[in-house]
Amino acid sequence: MELDFRKCRILAAIVEEYIDSGEPVGSKFLAEQLGNCVSSATIRNDMAALTVAGYLEQPHTSAGRLPTAKAIRLYIEQLMDRRPLTLQDRVDMNTLLSAASGDASRLLEDTCRALADITGLATVASRPERVGTCISRIDVMQMSPRNMAVVLAQDNGFLRTRMCRCQRDIPSKVTVALAEYMSRRFLGQPLTTVTITAMQEILLELGEAGLAVAPILSAFYELALECAEARLAVAGQMNLLRHPAYPLDRARALIGFLNDRQQVRDLLEPSVTGIRVLLGREWHPSLEGSVMLLVPYMLGDRGQGTIGVVGPERMNYADVIPRIQYFATALGQMLGDLFEESSALDI
Repeated sequence: MELDFRKCRILAAIVEEYIDSGEPVGSKFLAEQLGNCVSSATIRNDMAALTVAGYLEQPHTSAGRLPTAKAIRLYIEQLMDRRPLTLQDRVDMNTLLSAASGDASRLLEDTCRALADITGLATVASRPERVGTCISRIDVMQMSPRNMAVVLAQDNGFLRTRMCRCQRDIPSKVTVALAEYMSRRFLGQPLTTVTITAMQEILLELGEAGLAVAPILSAFYELALECAEARLAVAGQMNLLRHPAYPLDRARALIGFLNDRQQVRDLLEPSVTGIRVLLGREWHPSLEGSVMLLVPYMLGDRGQGTIGVVGPERMNYADVIPRIQYFATALGQMLGDLFEESSALDI
């Protein structure tokens, strides 16, 4: 169904009133919103047509209408008035972004947390799939005869360290040999090759010596998992419990969903440029009333990542969306700068 100008105005007014009040919208209210230049009878006919087309639904106990998922998506993509960011908006966001870590491995999480602070919603972000997927360095540094620092670096310059303690003294030549052995096996390989099975194979190959260095191998395996998990950041879940438009049970259901990182990761697939609108009722029945807004950011030939917000359908899209877009641009620039610095140091 092709919507004419009047139907678009009516639909936009219904969505905006629903965001403000959460209540069904009637023809009398719409007539007032349209300056009484359209009769209530005409508006009721248009509302009936919009209902047949799947944009509106009517609660059994009300003569008014509520927007459907189809209507909310159309509103966000085509009908919403875009509000430019003010100078103060930019100052506030730049202040939050300036506090983000200069460490590339923490930048995604810090930026996600800053967006949660500025929007009062939960946020998600992901790095491009081709960024940081391979291992570029493995070290085992002996801090004392029994205490070791295991170092794992990725091909994008991300570096993480984990401490571990062995059950008996380990000669330094053993730690050197172990680091060389793991480097031969894993350097240049994807993080996904560091599996429990691979660790078991190494223990078998090392025989009795493997038992002594098992804590080191365990620390290395945990580091690989941590690096893989770092491609996704989630922040601001507690904001959902405080949101005035969010019933407590729905907020809790969404927090439970966000705590399952694999479910979230599956939704953050690369998309075309522009904003993606994922409505909770399309993910799972228990998440009806929730929405995820995702904006891509680019890292040149390194691919595309995503940042966005998660919250109630009754959020102020006109205010929230420009902020996501601003953060997406900033995150792409900051990560790009850090990766270029890392590449220059490697040279």
